Amino acid sequence: MLESLPSTEGNLVCFRAVGTLTEEDYAVVFVPMMGDVLSRYPNFRLYADLSRLLGWDEASSWETGAILHSNLSKFERAAIVGGPSWAGLALVLRDSLPPGAYEFFTDGHQKKALAWVRG
Repeated sequence: MLESLPSTEGNLVCFRAVGTLTEEDYAVVFVPMMGDVLSRYPNFRLYADLSRLLGWDEASSWETGAILHSNLSKFERAAIVGGPSWAGLALVLRDSLPPGAYEFFTDGHQKKALAWVRG
């Protein structure tokens, strides 16, 4: 499941992944969140809390990161918070973003990650 977080504001998209992410999470939650920000702002920032992630459907659009990849020119930075099962999706996100524009944080450092991405 994908949850939009209340810290989403302006051009900052904040979400938390819980359990297993599916194609529905991508299409029904993530793409509309990103679409809203992309339609209102020239650039975007991303905060992803993956500390409760258990996995994702590898046949889904999460594997390609399509909406992120197609908007690289609008990307500013991303903070990714992870737990034990986060590495795979974190790599997908990293591969969808420009080099050096993201920072990884361990679980328990959510506030630090949010402060960093707000920069």
